[in-house]
Amino acid sequence: MRNIIGQAVVGDDLYGRTYELGRLWELLDHGQHILMLAPRRVGKTSLMLELRRAPRDNWDVLYIDVEGGEGPADFVAAILAALATIPRYRTLFEAIPFSTGVKKVLARLKSVAVDIDVFRVELKGALGREWVHPEDQLYARLASLPDAGVDLLIIVDELPLLISRMLRSDGGHREVELLLSRLRHWRQAPELRGRVHTLVGGSIGLEGVLRRAGLSGLINDITPFRLDAWSRTTATKFLDEAGRDSNFLLDQDSITHILELLGDPVPYHVQLFLSALRDACKGEPARISPNLIEQCFVERLAGAAGTAHLDHYATRLESAFDPEEYAMARSILSRACNRAGVSLARLKDLTKPNEATFQSVLRDLQADGYLNRQGDHLEFRSNLLREWWGKHHVS
Repeated sequence: MRNIIGQAVVGDDLYGRTYELGRLWELLDHGQHILMLAPRRVGKTSLMLELRRAPRDNWDVLYIDVEGGEGPADFVAAILAALATIPRYRTLFEAIPFSTGVKKVLARLKSVAVDIDVFRVELKGALGREWVHPEDQLYARLASLPDAGVDLLIIVDELPLLISRMLRSDGGHREVELLLSRLRHWRQAPELRGRVHTLVGGSIGLEGVLRRAGLSGLINDITPFRLDAWSRTTATKFLDEAGRDSNFLLDQDSITHILELLGDPVPYHVQLFLSALRDACKGEPARISPNLIEQCFVERLAGAAGTAHLDHYATRLESAFDPEEYAMARSILSRACNRAGVSLARLKDLTKPNEATFQSVLRDLQADGYLNRQGDHLEFRSNLLREWWGKHHVS
């Protein structure tokens, strides 16, 4: 097992997710469509990619990432390009009356080896803004496939970011409603039931994005699946096993100290701490001490050096919220940014302009892994995030 930082991991490097993988396949085998709910950096994309890497028998799995997309055409182009990587689906394209531009792009599949990302961009360009008819035709061809006992799983990563970006564009609300209505039709159509399945997720909550847009009803037929941080026990085992595998063995007191400093054992943060500590010790376990662990946490993780790894917690707020909500989210986090947390009573002034906005923002900050709420008390889930936020985002 390798301690890989900042990238999705699969196979032997995906640690502690055996139950989650089994549960996902169980839901899919029962015909469910899944909305993955997960705070940041807990391994959502890794789990999605593992489903693609090691599918169950009689399953085809597509994975598409639409984070950089601007509209529905990006979504349709991504599905078409991913389907083109599976020979059994390529014949679908020959029967679809695409436009001349799209047909020219597809014709290249037969003559040259095409990079999937380049192919996707070319398809998007050929589609332009006319995505509805190609989507209709693709649906019809999938529905007409002979039942060969093979199910198709389409995994869509970062759909909430695409939806959020679309909602900010002119006419975006109507486009989002149309796209999500068509995806709902795919999920509910008898012709595709039990044959084409979807799993969607992202680094901001789709539920929150759609709730604020008044479109929550378009996903109320999807089964929620909660993916959380590691348990303390799993994090302890990871640090022990990863240390052994890299000849950097940690004693139990050091492991306990690391996890107490982190607070919430977010897999990425645990991996980051192990890597930073190993570098601080020059790979020599004998150099480990409580002071060095503390110094590593304060300077390498929560200090300026940690910004490259943690700044996404700040930038993602801008993607998830409009300007008013963004300002409110930062105010809530800044006031909660001390070891004692903050009571809701101390946030009362933030509710006066708009109580509904305050409650919506607070709900999303909890769902996305920033805050825990106990009764009327709020505190950061992650002590690392609290320390870093306090140093870099509190005046």
